[in-house]
Order: sequence, then C-alpha cells, then structure tokens
Amino acid sequence: MIKQHQSLFAVFINLLTNIKLIIWPALLGLFNMNESRFTYFPIIVIVTLLLLLLSAWVQWFFFIFEFDEHELTVKKGIFNKNQLHIPFERIQTITRTIPFYYQPFHVVRMQIDTSGQGKPDVIFDALTIKQANLIEQKRRVAQNSIQKEFETIETTKLQYQVTIKELIVYALTSLGGLGGVVVLFTIWSQVDEMLPKNLKLSFEDFFNHQSVTGLCILFVLTVIVGIFIGFFRIFNRYFNFKIEHQNNHLDISRGFLAHKTMQLKLNRIQTIQLRQTMLRRLVRLVSVNVLLSASQDEKDAQTVLIPVASIDKIMTTLKKVLTSIDFDVDHWQVSNIDKAAWYQVRFSVLRNIFIMTLVISVVMFYFPSILQRSYMLLFFIIMIVITAILILKNTLTITDQKLGFNQELVYIQRSNGFSKEGYYIRRDKIQGVRESGFITVFRKKALHLDVIVRDGNGHHIIHLRYVPQSTVNHFKQWMNTGL
Repeated sequence: MIKQHQSLFAVFINLLTNIKLIIWPALLGLFNMNESRFTYFPIIVIVTLLLLLLSAWVQWFFFIFEFDEHELTVKKGIFNKNQLHIPFERIQTITRTIPFYYQPFHVVRMQIDTSGQGKPDVIFDALTIKQANLIEQKRRVAQNSIQKEFETIETTKLQYQVTIKELIVYALTSLGGLGGVVVLFTIWSQVDEMLPKNLKLSFEDFFNHQSVTGLCILFVLTVIVGIFIGFFRIFNRYFNFKIEHQNNHLDISRGFLAHKTMQLKLNRIQTIQLRQTMLRRLVRLVSVNVLLSASQDEKDAQTVLIPVASIDKIMTTLKKVLTSIDFDVDHWQVSNIDKAAWYQVRFSVLRNIFIMTLVISVVMFYFPSILQRSYMLLFFIIMIVITAILILKNTLTITDQKLGFNQELVYIQRSNGFSKEGYYIRRDKIQGVRESGFITVFRKKALHLDVIVRDGNGHHIIHLRYVPQSTVNHFKQWMNTGL
C-alpha cells in the first residue's frame, strides 16, 4: 500500500473552512473598531490569514490514506493519532460532489458511509479524479466478488434522464419561491443581529419613511427575487439528473454549479413513494422518492429517485430503473366503507368548529369590543373559508385512498393534505401495522389502519381511514403468508 495525500486543493478548502469559523466574530470586531486601532487592521488581517493558511496546510499534511484490494485506511491527527480501517465490501454509499470551483482543478469531494447512522465515516475534501475512481473501482470489485465469485462487472446502463422542459415545469410547480423568500428573511435576520446600532437605525429610518405604496413595491420585489432564488435552487440541484444501473446499485448524478454523484445500494431501498402536489396534480406530473434503511445525511433519508415524470409514463420509467421489482398490482381491495367521505368530513368539521368556537369564546370574554358587527362578519367569513377547505381536504382523503397487492408487493395510496401520495412496499420491508378507531368506527365494521415502514434512522407511518374490517384481515394475512 502506498501512502497518499489529497490534492493540494484541499489546503484551500481547509483555509476556507477556517475562515468561516472566524468570519462573524471578525466582522463584529470590525464594526466596533475605533479609528485609532483601524490603522493596524491590514496587519492583523495578513497575520491571521497566514496563521490560518499554516493550519490548513498542517491539516492536509497529516491527513493520509492508503488502500489495497480489500480495505481503505485513513490516518489523521498530529498529537492524537486516529486510524480508520474501512473494508470495501462494507461501504454502503459513496457520494461525490463537484462544486463549480472544484471543476477547473479536476478534484472532487467524496463522502464514504458504512454504518448509515447519520454521519459519513470519512470525508475527503479534495481527491483527484483518478484517486476517486480507484476507490470506487476497488469498492465495486470487492462487493461483486462477495455476490458471485469471478463475476464480471456489468456495463453501466442509462435508465433515466430528466429533460430541460420537465425540469422547468418541476421548478415552476414546486412553490420554491416561498423557500426563496424564507431564505432572504433568514439571511436578513442573521445579518441584522450582527449590525452595529448606527446601521440598524439607518435601516429603520429608511423603512419608517416609506409610504404604503413603497413598502408594497419592496415586498413585491422581495417575492420576485425569492421566486427566482427558489427556481434557481431547484434547477441547479436537479440539472442533468440521470440514473445509471450497475449490478447491485444505482449511480445517481445531478447538479449544475455543483455536480453530485451518489452510489445507492438497491438493498437500502425500503419504500418507493410517488408524490403529486396540488399544482402537479393539475398538470399530471409526479415525483418519485425512495425511503432508505439508513441515511448518511439526515437530508438524504428520503432520496429523490425521479424528480418529475408524466403520470402516464411513470410506471414504464419505474420498471426501467428498478428492474427487479414487480410493480403490477393485480389484487385490489375495497379501501373504504360506504359513506366514508361523509364520516371523515363530519368528524373533521365538527372538531374544528368546536375548537374555533372555544377560541372565539375566550377571546370575546377577554376582549368584549370584538363583538362589533364588523369583527363578527370577519369571523363568519373566516369560518366559511376554513370549513370549505376542510370539506375539500377530507373528501380527497377518502377518494384518493387505494389498497392493492401482488405476491410480494403492496401499493397504498392516500391524500396528505392536498398532495396525493402512493407507496410501493415489499412485504418483507413492512415494520408493522396498527389498528385504531372510536367505538362508532368499529360499529361500522371499519378501522383506521397505520402501516409502518422504515425511513432513515426512524420510521414513516402511512395512515388509512375507514378501511373495511375484511380488507384489514386480508392485508394482515397477506403480510404473513402472501397470496
């Protein structure tokens, strides 16, 4: 085994990381620095940067790795030496990320996960392309030799690639602008806390002297900028999204400014989730996620498998991507009892009317002036709007509900708010079921059924309402013995 270092570009990455640690305290000190000390500011900056650069180089020099045919060894530390041995056959996921500023230097950021307990075992800040390819090649050979001795590695096959048109529609129907507005306000709140008092007063004075029209224009401009930021975030994340199938894993790559590649082992997939938001239901588009057995990153516990596809073509695409799964459901069950929509709407509306009446009564007791006609009319309009939303939402809860299975797989469909979700779950991946319901539900020979599946390091519950008792019994029998 030959000892190796990362690319020297890692020194620059370490330097940026060190600068991030001190940037906010440095800015705060700069804002509060008096004129007499400001003369020494350039010297302080130069000395600080030299010290940070030295620290970054030391971090790079004492981070050493080596590998043979069987394992990867990583050594790091100056005084407190750490040595980690990772057998290639135990690696669950390898994730490559190539931000735009990495690309001219032909380096990648690589994360290696073996345990899947929410944190990667090893993070390489800047490997050369050759080093990264060698590690992935060793991992593929080791894992394929365990599956079948002398097995030849299959040629990588492209199974799915998103088109620009589909991606634009996906971004436009994702309400990403709301996320962009939230990002802007979050950044402003963080910066506002760090600003000195004189700058805060200047901003407050500017806003206080604006007319209503001026404030409305500022708000509209903020929303437009937020929509653009949200659109670009989604477009940047899923640009050139493609899936390639190789042996026992999928190679998923995506990204515009930062190109990211992830190797996903097929045995980590617990559940396949089809999801349509309210807007995507109108344009007949669907997204596909997979719930994983464990996640190297909490944000990736639910991985996007297919960002967007037409509802008419989604089954063909799924069968191409996941060839080992039979998606043809041939035993459909009665998923809800007669008048289930009426029972669901009645229960939800009465419950929310009771809560709102209680809240309004308390408010009127402490604020009698609210009994004015204008306020009462406003409350009445709000209650009508909320009631209409509840009726629509709970009607969809029942009408969207479906349940069916084949020998090894169940399909469950439900409504989550105004979004429609469908789940394909293998029989051996179901963690458990839970039955519940008031006595009035049991009298109708029905149950509320919860199906529990694994999701990352926790679980995900799929709720079904007013399911016939006979369907529940048939489903439990199928779980135990199959068809």
